[in-house]
This record gives sequence, C-alpha cells and structure tokens, in this order.
Amino acid sequence: MKKKGFTLIELLVVIAIIALLLAILLPALTQVKEAAKRAQCLNNVKSLATGMIMYTSANEDRFPKAWTRKPVDGDGWLLEVEGHRTNPEEASKELQIDAIKGGLLYPYLESAEVYRCPVAKINEFRTYSMPHSLNGYASAGGTILTKISQVKISSSRIMFLDDYITDWDACWMIYNDQAKWWNTTPIRHGSGGNVFSYVDGHSDFHKWEDQRTIDYAIACFEEQLPAGKPMDEEPDNVDIIWAQRAVWGKLGYDPTP
Repeated sequence: MKKKGFTLIELLVVIAIIALLLAILLPALTQVKEAAKRAQCLNNVKSLATGMIMYTSANEDRFPKAWTRKPVDGDGWLLEVEGHRTNPEEASKELQIDAIKGGLLYPYLESAEVYRCPVAKINEFRTYSMPHSLNGYASAGGTILTKISQVKISSSRIMFLDDYITDWDACWMIYNDQAKWWNTTPIRHGSGGNVFSYVDGHSDFHKWEDQRTIDYAIACFEEQLPAGKPMDEEPDNVDIIWAQRAVWGKLGYDPTP
C-alpha cells in the first residue's frame, strides 16, 4: 500500500504557519531579551550606588572625586586610562580594567563587570558616570556637594547613570543656570529613556517625555558627540528640568518661558 505524504500545498501551508508564528514570537522574544539587559543595567548602577554608600560610610561621609583621576592623585572613584585620558575607548581591555580597579570604589565592589552596560560596544568597559554635583569640578551654576550627608532628599538625587565611555572623565554634567543639556545620555534600552541610581541606593529606568530629548540624544549618538552639540535653550522641556533637579537638587533659573 502506497503511503500518503504531504502535498505541495499542505507543505506550503505549514511553512506559512511557521513563518507567521515566528513573525509573532520574535518581537516578543526580542523584548524579553532587552528587558533582561535593562534589568542587568539597573542592577549595575544599583551596585555602584551601594558601593558608594559603603565607601562614604568608611570615609567620614565624603565622596571620592567624581571624575577620573591620575594614579598620582588616587582620589577618584576610578582612574583615567593610562595613555588614553580623553579617548579611553581606544585603549586595550587590560588598561581599561586597570583604571577601574585603581579607583577608590572598586574595593567595595570587586567586580569590573558592574561598571559596564551589557549592551555597550565591545571596546567599552566603563559606561557609567557620576554627576558633577557629587564632588565634581565644575558647578555650571549649581552647588557641589562633597559629603553624602549634605544631600537633603537622597531618593531623588542621581548617584550614577548610564553614559558613554567617550564621556572620558566619567563625570556627567547638565547646566543648572539655564535650560540646556551639557552632556547627553544614551538611549540603549528602548522606550526612550535611561538608567539611573540614586543616593539612597535604589535604581530605576526614567523615560523621557519630550521628543526633543530623544531626538537630541540620537543625533549626538550618531555623530559620536556625547558631550552634546550646540542647541537652543528649552525652558519648557520637562526632561531637562527633571534632570537638573535630580542632579543639583533645585533649579538655578526661572523655568517659566
């Protein structure tokens, strides 16, 4: 007796069903994968914040310097990359890891992996930064705090954020005295936002509300300009106002147009 097999039409129908299922499932799987990477990034900045809290507890409440420091100074949360001060992304993995391990924060973490966003480029081994407001070197109209006890509302003040390695000093800046971005932020995890941790130790994903913020961040990324590009003031941009308050604690100007 001759066995009956699939007809060509039946085979094509099966293939079409499989293709349809893949078209439905792949976006969902991609979203799940991205959510997992975002969760890891959130955990990284939370770990950095926890390490910083431990550091300040052991050092009379004082923050280390918020920007990369030379080995002779040795008082930065991490060191500048030897021979690649303003272009750390061009250094070898070994030199980048050495700069991480030489910083004052590393003994409280003992893991170089938490310094890097899981979706960063292959040559980037430090992608998180501190804001200038926490023992940084430029005020941009705001007040520099040197001790964690000086932070009044710790749950709303940024401690670390996802950044670019090409923001070479690992210190993120935003103006306080005008409604403008200074550094921009990457948009790595979809939904048009960024990952932050705060002085009280918690972390979250903050979604930007103004499309101009997203467009500006994308434009800077495409042109490899993490320090930002010339722009007009945007006193009605709620993202700028949120970031300025989260970094400096208050605005140094009247946001009313």
